[in-house]
Amino acid sequence: MKRSVYRYLLVVDITQSMNARDYHRTGLPADRLGFVKVSIRQALHDLPCGSELGLGLFTTHHTQLLLEPLEICQHFSLLDDTLEHIDWRMAWAADSHIAHGLYSGLREAARRGKETRLAFFSDGQQFPPEPEAPSFDGKPGEVGGVIVGVGGSQPVPIPRLDRENRPQGFWESVDLRDYLPASAMPGQKEGSAYYLSHLDESALRGLAAGTGLGYHRLETPEGLVRALMAKDLAAERMVATDFSGMLALLALFFLLLTRLPRLPGRK
Repeated sequence: MKRSVYRYLLVVDITQSMNARDYHRTGLPADRLGFVKVSIRQALHDLPCGSELGLGLFTTHHTQLLLEPLEICQHFSLLDDTLEHIDWRMAWAADSHIAHGLYSGLREAARRGKETRLAFFSDGQQFPPEPEAPSFDGKPGEVGGVIVGVGGSQPVPIPRLDRENRPQGFWESVDLRDYLPASAMPGQKEGSAYYLSHLDESALRGLAAGTGLGYHRLETPEGLVRALMAKDLAAERMVATDFSGMLALLALFFLLLTRLPRLPGRK
């Protein structure tokens, strides 16, 4: 049947600020990256069969694909397992140039056909800080999709983890002074000042406006599903549709008809 389906490239920021813990919903991960993964898993369950999802990672200047867009019902286990194993330790560099990563993601989506949408998940934490984002040299709106803002509006410290994921405290500004401009250094004792992170919503909204993408703030998994299933991001396709449940009910109805009491005079 002809149905509305979706084809997405989902790109996840895996820089260390995504380890910050500022989600406070019972039963869901507190860290940003964990919350993103749970939310994408909800989308895997809720998007209609015939939809396709690809997965990619962002760090430093680039987007790196893990999986090309695959049909979600047929390849659910593969997509779910790949999502489960996404980890900040997969990052190949520590810097986070958000605009460059977004533009790289848009190019990757464009290479995969005009129906491919981009969903770019990030807290907008730029490191090292830049005074302004580089200009976008593509055509705004040529690739549809959404930037998903991750995290809270209140600054929180960034966990410092070793390669075994064991906590080693929090990143402090003094640890990063070789990379930070003087304006980003605290006026208090450097040794006790944490380097803080929050959702830079204004920067992400600016990037969305400049590239023709939508913007969604990630607050619940259900909210993300609604954003991804926006009508203007859907494509109409002929897809295999399962009618077995409906046919089984119809068969049960006719079976019950044969068990009805016979009426007088009825043959």
